[in-house]
Amino acid sequence: MPNSENPQSTNDFLIASSADGAQVKVSLHGAHICSWCTPDGVERLFMSPLNSWRNDSAIRGGIPVVFPQFSNEGPLPKHGFARVSLWTLLETSRQIDGSGLIRLGLSDSEETRSVFPHAFSLELRVEFSGQELNTELLVTNTGDQPFEFTCALHTYLSTQLAAAAVYGLAGHQYRDSMDERRIKQEDAEVLHIREEVDRVYFAVDKPVTLSDHQHSVIASQAGFADAVLWNPWETGCARIADLKLDSYQHFVCIEAATIQHPITLAAQASWSGSQNLECLLLG
Repeated sequence: MPNSENPQSTNDFLIASSADGAQVKVSLHGAHICSWCTPDGVERLFMSPLNSWRNDSAIRGGIPVVFPQFSNEGPLPKHGFARVSLWTLLETSRQIDGSGLIRLGLSDSEETRSVFPHAFSLELRVEFSGQELNTELLVTNTGDQPFEFTCALHTYLSTQLAAAAVYGLAGHQYRDSMDERRIKQEDAEVLHIREEVDRVYFAVDKPVTLSDHQHSVIASQAGFADAVLWNPWETGCARIADLKLDSYQHFVCIEAATIQHPITLAAQASWSGSQNLECLLLG
């Protein structure tokens, strides 16, 4: 968790590359993936140009880690404390197959226990090469009592929204936060975002694809039960200080998450969830 009395810069990145030239940048502040470039040098994640880079605030864009609470659905600050905590570097290396690897860890502290009175350890494993990025979150209950949590990898995918389409959510129920959290059924095979969208799709067990005229990103997940689709549109950007009014035109969030049914983790037990992103060039 941040030290608000002495805010410091968070824009010092761990930089790792794979043998084929893919590269990621990760901040120890929040174990936040701030950049993912495929070997062609193209950035595949959106980052807001208005980030303050202070350790008393969350980073906007990239892939934030949401734990132990999604959004405002509980007593903690929005999206919990993991995304504003200082993590520890466990490993940075290049694997035998040439892929790059970064591992980061976070454990409970006096500060976390003041708001979440449980012993835990988190590990974020980031592995990448070629056109793929795999991010895995491992949660371990290191105490002697069970605890509940919700979590997400709040992924901001770079795209040109005017040309973007989302595939793979047809047939799923979802909770529509833009319509008083009503539960609805998704009938559309292809979704085009033309207004503010904030939805939690339940029991998502197949890939979700975001495509524009230049590329597609296929998002697959394991362990995570739900998927969030979010774009704030101009109306939402006007409410968010670290987004420009036109930022919504440049990203769609497709988030691997577990929200509908919180995870109950027994003493000394572990849970893991992962999101795999694969970029395919079009044309």
